[in-house]
Amino acid sequence: MFQADLTADVSGDEPLQVGPSTVTLGRPMSSCTPGSATTLTLLPDGTLSRENTATGEKLAYTKSG
Repeated sequence: MFQADLTADVSGDEPLQVGPSTVTLGRPMSSCTPGSATTLTLLPDGTLSRENTATGEKLAYTKSG
């Protein structure tokens, strides 16, 4: 389980800025690695885009079911 803070207030359609995460629970704890800061953007087609702000790596999430 991870926890991360919002790094800026968001209004309207602005992307959500999330700071680096910390590990709060894991088994074993040593197998978990905290994550870098990310930007989350809800795209017009309903897809959620997640971009790692340190590396530029992007992931896309879609709703199923």
